[in-house]
Amino acid sequence: MNKPCIIANWKMNFDQMGIERFFSRFSLDNVVLERCRAVICPTYVYLEKVKSLIGDKELLLGAQNISSEEKGAYTGEVAASQLADIGCRYVILGHSERRRYFNEDNELVNKKVKLAIKNNLFPVICLGENYREKEDGLTKKVVESSLRACLNGLNGFQIKKVIIAYEPVWAISTSPENVEGVADSPESAQVVHKLIKRVVAELFDEHAAEAMMVIYGGSVTPANIQGLAAMDDINGVLVGGASREADSFSKIIRAFI
Repeated sequence: MNKPCIIANWKMNFDQMGIERFFSRFSLDNVVLERCRAVICPTYVYLEKVKSLIGDKELLLGAQNISSEEKGAYTGEVAASQLADIGCRYVILGHSERRRYFNEDNELVNKKVKLAIKNNLFPVICLGENYREKEDGLTKKVVESSLRACLNGLNGFQIKKVIIAYEPVWAISTSPENVEGVADSPESAQVVHKLIKRVVAELFDEHAAEAMMVIYGGSVTPANIQGLAAMDDINGVLVGGASREADSFSKIIRAFI
């Protein structure tokens, strides 16, 4: 579980040809990939396509969201059990774009986290402050409050499945708040990651905090990855745009191994 975790969030990008082109250029072999957990998260419609192209590579399949309901008459939704059934292992929950555009809050994320774990998926819980909150000095307060709410009601066994992705909203390349396309500094992100592990220790225990994977998301590129990877409590990254180029994604993976 303590292998670094590098997650590609392809968002609503790529068609079949683009996905095939990515895999034709992705050259990391299993000797390298076995030293980390590298996860590809395409849109729902291409999950099976990506699964077939992964083949025997040591890459893992993830989804970008799940329904907050187990099953039933919820047109357009996709259940956690259905994703697990086709081979998904991971699911991104509470991404800032889901929060901004679809009004998802911590309570809903918490419900999805429990459903993910129930269906043997690793939930990747995204949380972070926006620009105004950062400028007002509220980063730690916002992150701790979101973390406690998203982990509410989980037990010691369930927390072992959870990955936290700290993604300061103002640092996400596609965010309207990030007009300059800059990431958080490694040192600043490290402070927040350390805070997250402290809160997990308070809620559960020191062992849970030590085992917890806390990854960073927000304008991650090959240019800044070495600094992020050098931090003690940054256990991986959630990568957006840079994950859609096979070469840049490979460089990001190599930085952690």
